[in-house]
Amino acid sequence: MKAVLPIGLFAVVLSTGCGTTTPVAADAGGAGGTSGGGGAAGTGGKVVAGDDGGTAGCGSDSGSLKAGNTTVMLQFGGVARDYIVYVPASYDGSQRVPLVVDIHGLTSNATAQQLISGWRQKADATGFIVVYPNGLNASWNGGSLCCGMSQMTGVDDEGFIRAVVAQVQQDACIDPKRIYATGLSNGGAMSHLLACRAADLFAASAPVSMGNGTMPCQPSRPLSVIMFRGTTDPLVPYAGGMFPGAQADFDQWSQLDHCTGTPSTTHGICSTNSQCAGGAEVTLCTINAGHVLYLQAAMQGAPVPDVVWEAFQHHTLP
Repeated sequence: MKAVLPIGLFAVVLSTGCGTTTPVAADAGGAGGTSGGGGAAGTGGKVVAGDDGGTAGCGSDSGSLKAGNTTVMLQFGGVARDYIVYVPASYDGSQRVPLVVDIHGLTSNATAQQLISGWRQKADATGFIVVYPNGLNASWNGGSLCCGMSQMTGVDDEGFIRAVVAQVQQDACIDPKRIYATGLSNGGAMSHLLACRAADLFAASAPVSMGNGTMPCQPSRPLSVIMFRGTTDPLVPYAGGMFPGAQADFDQWSQLDHCTGTPSTTHGICSTNSQCAGGAEVTLCTINAGHVLYLQAAMQGAPVPDVVWEAFQHHTLP
């Protein structure tokens, strides 16, 4: 069948299969919730809380999260919210794995983000788990500048993302030192915000197609940030405007991370400050593209998941 899926402020038409969701009980951090099978064949099943302590193996229950997509309902702030967890076929719950939180853009949703960002395929190749949360009213409160109803009404999306991570840590065998954030557009704003405010939880962050609108930005420690910006982006201009420009963000994060020395060129189109406090690094990848740049980045030799994962895997919580 054909479905129209909004991407950022755009919409694209793509083919998608049909699936069903069977809700089952799950503990949502004491708030009560449900989880169900995802749309992929052979996925779903009961979500059972696992051991979330330590950094070695986990209890046997943590392997019960099945390969593929599982949709989880989570009560937060008095509202029923949801997210998709994607588990690669290699996961069996016996060893702790990294977690990547991939956040959609304004007017979009978790399903669309999974289809365009490439993180699902990277998870299959590498063996980590990805979670795709859904924003209220297809938006996120991503700081002072962005976006939509969630920003205007002051939704606690930082708290929601923290609750999502906590629930995934109960349901799967996650390495608490290797939890990462990324996202597109409004989701990129959330990625900046989480770097500014949740450096106690996230080891690194990778905003895509968005300037940092979190004011003040006061990370609790130096934290690696890998940014992608499009030179022809009409919504978040590379040179700046309503949102900070790409170079301004690069300079801000370099200052926040106390970077010194001259940036080096990586992947042909990325600039990296690697001499930063606490072993952090700051990277800006400049893509000849518009707002939704995942395909163009790959065509230009710097696929977002590949470049970002190369950095992520070198950074853990202290």
